[in-house]
Amino acid sequence: MTERWTESSATLRLVASEVIFGTLGLFVRLIPLSSEALAASRGILGALFLLVFMRLRGLRLELPQRRRTMALLLVSGVCLTLNWAFLFEAYRLTTLATAELAYEMAPVIVMAVSPFVLNEHLTGTRKVCLCLALAGIVAVSGVLEPGATVGVTIEGVALGLVAACFYASVMVLNQFLGSVEPLTKTAVQLGVAGLALVPRLAVAGEVGWLSLGPREWLLLMIVCLVHTGVAFILWFSSLHELSAQKVAIFNYIDPAVALLVSALVFGERLTPLATVGAVLILGSTLASELLEMDADAS
Repeated sequence: MTERWTESSATLRLVASEVIFGTLGLFVRLIPLSSEALAASRGILGALFLLVFMRLRGLRLELPQRRRTMALLLVSGVCLTLNWAFLFEAYRLTTLATAELAYEMAPVIVMAVSPFVLNEHLTGTRKVCLCLALAGIVAVSGVLEPGATVGVTIEGVALGLVAACFYASVMVLNQFLGSVEPLTKTAVQLGVAGLALVPRLAVAGEVGWLSLGPREWLLLMIVCLVHTGVAFILWFSSLHELSAQKVAIFNYIDPAVALLVSALVFGERLTPLATVGAVLILGSTLASELLEMDADAS
């Protein structure tokens, strides 16, 4: 009974975190800040939130002792801030659906570079999944049916793919940061992500925060604290209590919610061809993860 309740509680936390992540684009669209200012705010306030949470739980910030590991951790934070800045701009330059689907190419990018940076073998199955995902992003991008969907732009899709490249970089770097405690790693990455943009914003004379009203400040706090601090805590707290297969499947709640928000809130519906592309992208990446887990288990 206790074990079943523990798993149910962890599942609820995981689902809640994925739903929160899936609504991020909606809030980004409603906040009148530059993508860089929003990314900096999210990083700094999200890091402070996690540090306060760790302090209240009696957890210490255990920074890595090895210089190489610390350097990789800092680089991953810089990649995270570039990931956010490009993703937020993609949300504004194309539909939420296409931006999110382009961003979902991150695991595909990791799959493609893994033989070179992780010394992993690219099996025949993974090659097929890679080709299907690439075909999917072509279908989603609109290049095969220009003008068919209002709001879809090549620039926005391209920025979504650039964001995916930087997130893929974070995923690869995390492979070398396995010894770093997860909350410590995330807090440092968020802090670096926010602080890395401060010089750029200072030079640009960013003053967007001064023009925000109470509603916009509330939305910004939700992005910085709920979409970042709360969502990451819920996500991390569920991982060690659930199977890897279940986590992999439930991770696709995030893009599913984003697609629903795009359609229901903004009226941005996928064309039949783009829908096929979405299925190819999400289906191939999920299949690759599950098949890889089955291979490891055997």
